[in-house]
Amino acid sequence: MARNCGRRFVLGIDVGTTSVKATIIDPTTKAIIDSQWRQTQAEKSCESGSLVNEQDPSRICTALQHAVSMLKKEQLLRVSAIGICGQMHGVVLWKCREAWSRNDFRRYELENTSQLITWQDLRCSGEFLRTLPNPDSHLRLSTGHGCATLFWLQRNMPEFILQYDRAGTIQDLVVTMLCELNQPIMSVQNAASWGYFNTVKNKWNTKMKGKKTLPGRTFTSPEFCQF
Repeated sequence: MARNCGRRFVLGIDVGTTSVKATIIDPTTKAIIDSQWRQTQAEKSCESGSLVNEQDPSRICTALQHAVSMLKKEQLLRVSAIGICGQMHGVVLWKCREAWSRNDFRRYELENTSQLITWQDLRCSGEFLRTLPNPDSHLRLSTGHGCATLFWLQRNMPEFILQYDRAGTIQDLVVTMLCELNQPIMSVQNAASWGYFNTVKNKWNTKMKGKKTLPGRTFTSPEFCQF
């Protein structure tokens, strides 16, 4: 029994398109110790036929904390590492040092962030995408990809984009919040899902034809790590 009390667990978090999941795993046996999930109900209502597809990050954050709070407390105390994955391609923007706070119950509350513009957003038409430089990437650029969305915002809503100085996927925001980082850290697969990222060189496409600059460069440059 004493040996079992010393086991350390891993908390896995999945921030999905419609739900969030939290699972405690024994990394030695790969056994699932406990698991909870919650629907986010985060989708923002839009007019019929709208090309916009956005979600409320605050609702996602609330659903995630609710799911984690339902896990067995004695097992949570044994968690020594957290792994996070989530919906790719999408982009959320936030203001450094102003994006979240913690209430009297020590729960996180999001404040100065944009809506999450998801991978299902259709604002970047084929005509618009053809005006952008070709990416040096193994992936073809498509509507809903983070960098394409940032280019669209830069061209069509410049005042909006200037409100923020950080950007990432929704899971990047969660990591930045939990680790209390000033600068987001994005994994290679998430960077690739944004477009304009070369996974062989592990670099953004900073040099592009037509002297265009990557919109993400207007934010503090994220660091990149491979899992």
